[in-house]
Formats: sequence, C-alpha cells, structure tokens
Amino acid sequence: PPMRHSPGTMKLHLCLFLACASLLTAQDQPKDPFVKDRKAAGAASATSGSAISDKPAAAEAPQNILCLVETFTLPQADYAALLDAPDGRDKLHANVLAAVTAGSAKLDGCHWITGKSGTRSSLECSDELICPTEFDVADRAGLQYPTAFEMHPLGDRFEFEPTLEADAGAAGVTHSFNRDRFLGFRPYKADTTLAGVPVMDIFEKEGTSSCRMVAGVPSLISTLNDSQPGAITLVFATLQVATLTAPAQPAKTSTGNLLLTERVISLNRMKGWELLKKHPTDGAACFAELKPLLASKEAVLEHVFTICAQSGTRARHQSGRLYTYGTVFWPPSEGPPAKTTSLASTSKFERRSLGFSLEVEAVLGADHAFADLVLAPEYVHTTGNLKDMNWNEHYPELPLISCQKFTTGYTQVVGTTALIGTLNPPGDTGANEHKDEGRIWLLFMDVNLE
Repeated sequence: PPMRHSPGTMKLHLCLFLACASLLTAQDQPKDPFVKDRKAAGAASATSGSAISDKPAAAEAPQNILCLVETFTLPQADYAALLDAPDGRDKLHANVLAAVTAGSAKLDGCHWITGKSGTRSSLECSDELICPTEFDVADRAGLQYPTAFEMHPLGDRFEFEPTLEADAGAAGVTHSFNRDRFLGFRPYKADTTLAGVPVMDIFEKEGTSSCRMVAGVPSLISTLNDSQPGAITLVFATLQVATLTAPAQPAKTSTGNLLLTERVISLNRMKGWELLKKHPTDGAACFAELKPLLASKEAVLEHVFTICAQSGTRARHQSGRLYTYGTVFWPPSEGPPAKTTSLASTSKFERRSLGFSLEVEAVLGADHAFADLVLAPEYVHTTGNLKDMNWNEHYPELPLISCQKFTTGYTQVVGTTALIGTLNPPGDTGANEHKDEGRIWLLFMDVNLE
C-alpha cells in the first residue's frame, strides 16, 4: 500500500494569527489612576456648580505591551547558590547578568515581541523534524519501511497574552515557553535478531503558567532542566508598557494607501541584547544605532520589502523558492521468483514556500495618527535532508526545514519606524547536529501614508 501522510503534519500552514477579528477587537482602555470612580467624580462636579463641557471626551492614547524574553543556562549548583545568597531571589536577575559577564552563565536565547492587552502573541524559531510513526510489515531481510509520518518542532516557542491592569503599571500574563531538542533515533526491535525501526528521542522542556508582572521588572517565568546533565535554563520575561503619542500634525492622504516596509536585520546576539535593554520602548533609536553597524558589516540586512495596501485589506508578500519533496511512497516488495520485484517509489509530492513571507492587515485610524496592525512574518529555509546513523539508507529522504516566525497585533504611529519582534534562527536543536549560531534577527516596520 502507499505511504500514508497524516493531514497537516508535513506542512505548516501560515494563518494570519488565529482570526483577525479576535485581534482587532477594541481593547479595554486603562482607567485614569487619579479618578477612582468616574460617576462619582462627575456627580461631585455637578454639585459644586462646575460647568460641564458638551464636547466629546478625548480618546485615550493607545498602548502597546513589549515583551523581552531572556534564557540563561548555568550549572544547577550555581543557580542554587544564587538563590541562597542574601536577597538572592530579589536580585536573581542582576546576579545572573553578573554570572554572564563572569562567564559562568550563558545567554542562549533572546526574543522580543510587541503586542497589546488582550491579544495573544506567539513566536517560534524551530527545526521541523519529520519522523515516521507507522511502518510496513518486515520483508525477508527484516527491513520495515515507514508508512506514515508526523512533524515535531524543535527549538524555542513562546506564547503570551497580557491583560493590562487599570494603572498600567502591571499586567496579568498567561504564558508558555517550550524548548525541545532532538537526541537522535534509536532502533526499536520487535525481534531482537533484526535491525529494528528508528524511533525518535526528544528532550522536551516546557513551562506553562500565568503570573502577574510589574512593568520594567524582570520576572522568572520558568526554569527548564537542560539536556546536558547538571545544567538548568532560567527563562526571564520583562514587560514594558509603551503609551503612543499622536504626531502634532497627523498625516494627510489623497489615495488612502498605506505603505508598509519591513526590514530584517541580523547581528551578534550579545550586541542585539544590549540594544534591546538600552532602548526598551524606542524602536526608532534602536534602528538608528544599527545603521553604523550595517555600514561596518557588523550587522546584516537580511531582507527588505514594501507592501502598498488600503486600510482594512489583508495583504501578502512572498519571495523565495517553491520547494518540492515526497510525501507518499510505495515500499519495495519481493515477488515470487516468477514475478518482478518492485523497488521503493515516490507517488505523491508536496510543495513548501521557502524564503520570506508576510501576511498583514492594517486599519488606519479616523485621524490618520495611528494604525492597528495584525501581522505574521515568516522566514523558511531547508538545511538538506535529515541525517542520523539509525536512519536506514533504504528509507525515503526527509527534508529538514527551519522556520522563523511570529504572529501578533499592535498599534503604530503613522510615519514612524518601530521594532516589532525577533525572527531568530533556531538554536541548538540537535537535528543534523544543528548548533546555536549566536545571532539575533530584529524586524522593524515602517508605516507611512502614500
């Protein structure tokens, strides 16, 4: 029989962040911290004889929530010592930074994403491991051929949904951080005298919870045991609240078109980390500091493109190779001596778009000062076929595809450049001996009116 392919497992479909409608719903605006009860305040004004204006109340300034995620790996004994130090828990982040400077801890992950209250955002930098889940019956030599596959992402995945509190000084956050690593295939035998079939071993690390975060204060959201014995990974998240200011003279337009320009710039992770800490709420200042690094080749412009679209219209950009690979196969068969023996064959293919892509929907405000954006940028590339000592030479070729993406919704001032998120390459995933590159990719968005 032909190989079966579990629906949706061989290809990740890019959707525009769940449903655009859920992201573009009106957000609960933060209350005035100096007025605890607006009705009571209004009644008091009326009683005192104050004049009540019949002008509509000015719209409150929109706010974005920016999230920096840092992962540090260090020996478990060192982590225990940091906890036991005076004020160890209160000064944990500062002491971990000191350990990075001293070389006893390593910053092995740095992610950034811009969102807003009530919106779920996610990012992923992973190697997509395609592995068999079912096998055909053994032939006379004991070889079993794979008949069904599934995909398992390796690397970092982060989701968070913040709910801003009334005074905008803290937020309740539901979050999840995953980091899975491939340890290789091992043979599983139905008969100990035969070669067996390859089954995957994956070291899974996950921290899922909800907590309250104070703006500007690093929070330890989870700890993950590392695949290396005796090591531990600390995951810190730091939220910042950015209140947007409308330009003095909002832009005018005759066509109503929005020009959206995306720029992706890569650089050394430590240098990028310092820039993010230096400019936590000012993407334009961060971009300005990157310009001399681009000129000196310390940073690389990975991609730049512009989309022209009307407000409220979904738009897409795609640039890259259309990659074709097999998904359904005919296993080899041994016929009787009088009949011909058939070899393994490919009977069906699937195609995957490689390169850079972006799906985006921007809605321009009535005064042309702000635009609400929902976007899903992605970079996909292949690193060759999966290699492993226990993957039989008679088995099909399985491509190893790397995916770098995030999805979010936020508000941007028209006529500005903003840092939206990181589009990082996968770290130490273990697939094809993939090692951490120590790079960070920053995605900037320009929003202008034509």
